[in-house]
Amino acid sequence: MALTIEDGTGVTGADSYATAAELADRAAAYGWTIPATESEQEVLLRRAAEAMNGLDWKGSRKGGASQSMAWPRTGVAVDGEILADDYIPAPILYGQMALAAEIHADDIDPPEARKGAVTKEKVDVLEVEYATVENSGKLMRAAPDRPSQVQFADYLARRGLYALSVTRA
Repeated sequence: MALTIEDGTGVTGADSYATAAELADRAAAYGWTIPATESEQEVLLRRAAEAMNGLDWKGSRKGGASQSMAWPRTGVAVDGEILADDYIPAPILYGQMALAAEIHADDIDPPEARKGAVTKEKVDVLEVEYATVENSGKLMRAAPDRPSQVQFADYLARRGLYALSVTRA
């Protein structure tokens, strides 16, 4: 099933900001590994769009709760300038494609299957020992230091580190 592309007008049933061809071009330009078929690329773009819908973006959906995608949005200020209500910033498009590639990377090399650094290696009768990966048994998927999160940073309601103030009685 072909993607329905959001163009900033609040397209009914939209499920992506980018096309599979755009994803393939960007993957080639940045050396990302993505599936070869258009249908598999479209699935990744849909998965990335769904993940994006769960992020806490600035402003509010232009079409309200009935809008299928997180963008377009109203009341979004970046660098002191209010963005037009029908504008989808390029970093949103690029971020979706980066996130799609990150999701694919996690699919083909799941974090829970990754090994730590080699701590011992024996040459004769090959023996390799790996360090234990400590992270409650799992590594995070699509970690914040990945390209998609860098693209989204200016458009999220919160960015950076936050300190909590705790008072004790």
